[in-house]
Amino acid sequence: MMKKSIFLIAALVIQCVAIGWLIFRYERVVTKGTEVRFNCQAYDPYDPLRGRYLRVNVRESTTNIAEEIRRKFASSDSYGPILEKADRKSVLVRVEPNTNGVWRVVEAAFTPSNEGVWIKPKDITVDYNLSYFEREDKEDWSEFEKRREASGVFIEAVMPNQLFINETIAKKAEKILQEATSVKGKGAVAVYRVLNNEIVITDIEIEDKSVKAIAKER
Repeated sequence: MMKKSIFLIAALVIQCVAIGWLIFRYERVVTKGTEVRFNCQAYDPYDPLRGRYLRVNVRESTTNIAEEIRRKFASSDSYGPILEKADRKSVLVRVEPNTNGVWRVVEAAFTPSNEGVWIKPKDITVDYNLSYFEREDKEDWSEFEKRREASGVFIEAVMPNQLFINETIAKKAEKILQEATSVKGKGAVAVYRVLNNEIVITDIEIEDKSVKAIAKER
């Protein structure tokens, strides 16, 4: 009985330490990190049972890919260039601001330079610049695949997409975000902080105002 109690206490202590470490890392990035901002879209489809977070879709691409990554590509007749999972997790992207204050991805590499802000994205995808929708009528598939390969490759960085939010305003906030990122909407910006390549989402803004504040007012 004593051994079982000791085991349970030890497990709880380890769990608390792990949670505390995650909170410490998050707060450190938030307080000391560089602020970066990306245009975002509401997660589609709408999820009324989502819980205590707001999901966004932030994807930024670049064709400026370091040779060290290109050497890792494995070609595929069906799916284009492939980067193995372990290599995808090692990709870093450099970001810089546009004149409007919204940032963009300008480079991808395994080894970051000393220039600019580098981010380890949540995930990345790789594909040819020429999509399947651009195949001409009656074009032979083998010829189309050659055109796709010749079009070059891009890497798309997927940024963290969950903003934790008070569950009492979560549903309202998500509907507001859906409206803002619709065709006739005003647009939305996901706000992040970056420190030592680590990126965390801190807010979502519509016309420079937090979606949390907007939801509380409605």
